[in-house]
Amino acid sequence: MSQYIIDTYIKNGNIVLNNLPFSENTNVKVIVIPKVDLSKFSFEKVQELTKGISGNLSDDIIRERNGE
Repeated sequence: MSQYIIDTYIKNGNIVLNNLPFSENTNVKVIVIPKVDLSKFSFEKVQELTKGISGNLSDDIIRERNGE
């Protein structure tokens, strides 16, 4: 089975697919995987975001990160 990976978008609840090498009315299966901004998942970003959380556990984590 052939696989094609295409970047596209959803507009008004519809997915637009252009220039696929299939004939009209071909049955296909579509898997939708939203793109994410991977920089939001970086360890540095997590550290930065958790520094502002107050509480005993967060304080312990901050002290450990800072080598205290």
